[in-house]
Amino acid sequence: MILKDRMRRGSPIWRRIIRRASAAATDKGLVGFAGITGGAAGNHTVAKIKLNDHLVSVIEITTGTAALVDRTTEFSITADGVINNTGGTDTSADGLLIFWEAFDDE
Repeated sequence: MILKDRMRRGSPIWRRIIRRASAAATDKGLVGFAGITGGAAGNHTVAKIKLNDHLVSVIEITTGTAALVDRTTEFSITADGVINNTGGTDTSADGLLIFWEAFDDE
């Protein structure tokens, strides 16, 4: 028996998939993505990220060499719309790509 046959249409997971796939909820995907300008170590604004979401990856794009540097371990979600790397790397001259799993439906 395959997974779709085992999922009942009334299950919470099925309802969430249908709600997320509807035309009215196109900006509420299961995976979120944002590109922002870097800054000094500390708070960085990411508009749609929520406190209950799971941070998957933070990639720094260096402007001088166009290298990609994984900074995920330095960052955490500290509030709705905010990621933080206090005591981490200063990314002022660079850009950041942020990926997260969206768990909060609101």
